[in-house]
Amino acid sequence: MSLRGPLMSAPSSELILVIDDDDSVRKTTVGFLNARGLATIAASSVGEALRLFAQRQPAAVLLDLKLPDGTGLDVLKELQRQAPGTPVVVISGYGNVGEAVEAMRVGATDFIEKPVSRDRLFAVVDKILRRPMPGGETDLERVADGSRYGMVGRSEAVQRIYQLIEMAAPTKCRVLIAGESGTGKELIARAIHAHSSRRDKAFVELNCAAIPSELIESEMFGHLKGSFTGAVSDRKGQFEVASGGTLFLDEVGDMTPMTQTKLLRVLQEGEVTPVGSSERRPVDVRIISATSKYLPDEIARGAFREDLYHRINVLTIAVPPLRARREDVPELAEHFLRLACAENGVRPKRLLPRAMDFLGQLPWHGNVRELRNLMERLVVLVPRDAVTHQDAMDAFQISGAASDEGQALPLREARARFERQYILYRLSANGGSLGQTARDLGIERTNLYRKLKALGIQVPRGKGARVTLQD
Repeated sequence: MSLRGPLMSAPSSELILVIDDDDSVRKTTVGFLNARGLATIAASSVGEALRLFAQRQPAAVLLDLKLPDGTGLDVLKELQRQAPGTPVVVISGYGNVGEAVEAMRVGATDFIEKPVSRDRLFAVVDKILRRPMPGGETDLERVADGSRYGMVGRSEAVQRIYQLIEMAAPTKCRVLIAGESGTGKELIARAIHAHSSRRDKAFVELNCAAIPSELIESEMFGHLKGSFTGAVSDRKGQFEVASGGTLFLDEVGDMTPMTQTKLLRVLQEGEVTPVGSSERRPVDVRIISATSKYLPDEIARGAFREDLYHRINVLTIAVPPLRARREDVPELAEHFLRLACAENGVRPKRLLPRAMDFLGQLPWHGNVRELRNLMERLVVLVPRDAVTHQDAMDAFQISGAASDEGQALPLREARARFERQYILYRLSANGGSLGQTARDLGIERTNLYRKLKALGIQVPRGKGARVTLQD
């Protein structure tokens, strides 16, 4: 089959060609881009892709590597021949990361792993299109709903994070982002990279907790063919893939002691040695790390090297949990509700005040990620335009949030979490009435006051006092 297409037409400045044979992935990606205000065309095969590219000359291409009548690499090479300046972003499944790396070597601009994340997609597309916003801000800095750096919030804690991003981005310093799971650490890392001098180079993420300990050295430093069972070919590690750009080490606190030692050596010497090789290869990588663990405690118990900690921690960005910045909950909830409606093609919905008040009282152990999931669940479950507090309570109960995503908890903490959530549920069901809630719970009103105080739920004192939960 010839890959040569017809003569090129005039370029389209913000038209995106999406190439993927999976209908679901293709439609989801197109939907994300359309919601972003971008025009799209789509293809499901090599032949259709090359025909559309030649006819419409899009500004950028999103390319799946697995196609029914050829490979994504075939398409990439032909697009480079026809229009070498066109950015091509590879979309790859986790099992095809090696092929995505090869595509980067051949000339792909960046790659996105499946399932396609909206935030990751927007960050990559914004970077390659360099879309300006009024006042000189880029679309990455201020996106839908007035968010900044892909983050939403006006609290003092979030404003401080914005300041630290602006301070860290232009420098070469290594940054450690510390915070609970679901607080948005990856967004911060991507924002630092996107506003650095390395913005045109790769941003590579490596989740140290998700890769088996016996494979993490190969993932980081690469390997030679035959160096271990399953090494069927030479492979570059993520340090080499990210060379010139940024390597994001997520959950760095989960590295084994041996891997920590080897990482420290790489940071000191600026060279990597692939598994099975004695050859040292120079790398130029900016390291941004993230952890949900408190590393000084890990150091104290001998689980993390203190010298490595000081190497990766030139600047710390501490991300507060959502329960510590409750003033951001309404804006975040509205933001995620609008996005979920747009992504699912439904009419816009609104949260009634009583529902919003209920959200503001929840513990949010899953942080921003849990809030976003809850808003998406409401879009699916609620057919009406107005979301009531009962809708919010039902969706929260369905979420099984008390299980904290299956994490094992000490009995005392698990009991306290359940108690807080159940009391909030009964308060909301009773319209904030403390007297009725105390009767439902079978306890004295004064005992309920003490529990509310201990659980961090603020309520007024006095006869007839109610928690403010008004529609």
